[in-house]
Amino acid sequence: MNYKIINKQVFEQAQLRSVSDVPFTQEELQIGMKIAVSKEDNTLSLYLVDVNGQKKFDVRWDDSSEHFNGWHSAWENFSWCLNIVSN
Repeated sequence: MNYKIINKQVFEQAQLRSVSDVPFTQEELQIGMKIAVSKEDNTLSLYLVDVNGQKKFDVRWDDSSEHFNGWHSAWENFSWCLNIVSN
């Protein structure tokens, strides 16, 4: 496994059902909730963020960031980035 799960509860919930009920702290509302991070590149991470009252997944790598509405799209992108880092 080339990534580390930071928030296991949200990671598992995202795979099974909506994350719209996940509560955020004030800090997480501003910067997002880190869910997973690459073991090889600490700039690559997967976040849950609030965008205008909607929960979205955010794949961050270096200075780029891409929002996804659904878990599967976000995980596919995060996994693709992990493969690039590993090679």
